[in-house]
Amino acid sequence: MTNDLSPTLQNELFAPKHPAVGSIEDVLTFKLNRLVVINEREGHRWSGDSFDLSLNEWRVLAVIQAKAPVRAGDVSALLLMDKSQLSRLIKNLQEKLFVKSKPDANDARAVVLTLTSQGVVVYDRMLAEVIRQNEQVLAPLSAKEVALLNDMLNRLTAHNLSMLEEPVQLAR
Repeated sequence: MTNDLSPTLQNELFAPKHPAVGSIEDVLTFKLNRLVVINEREGHRWSGDSFDLSLNEWRVLAVIQAKAPVRAGDVSALLLMDKSQLSRLIKNLQEKLFVKSKPDANDARAVVLTLTSQGVVVYDRMLAEVIRQNEQVLAPLSAKEVALLNDMLNRLTAHNLSMLEEPVQLAR
């Protein structure tokens, strides 16, 4: 196929976009992961100290609130989380009286999850802290840059999810 394309078009289609790499520290995905780890460390601290919830419990709580009523499988898919890990987290949140389940009206074998009134109060307080923390993370950027970053992250996430769902093809 590439033999049928002009050299200019081949260059446009197949030219590397990644900046030059001298070491692992120059790899964009390494930089993204490092930023995630930095923020997860801080997130673990404040979610545990201030709310007695793990960061993963917060994420589950937040997704349930955003998608309620929601099946556990849908929470698992959105968080890209193993179903057995999610099950333990839901059990913890139910024991803390933040999450309740009821039979799914469309599937008797399934249950749907919602937050309790106590869970909604915790969610609201935690979301306010998340927004405050995100403002600190984004402080070096202008509002225009934040909007651009948000758009780029949405596109990268959608693209990479589509690759994740495709069969893995090994390079030859």
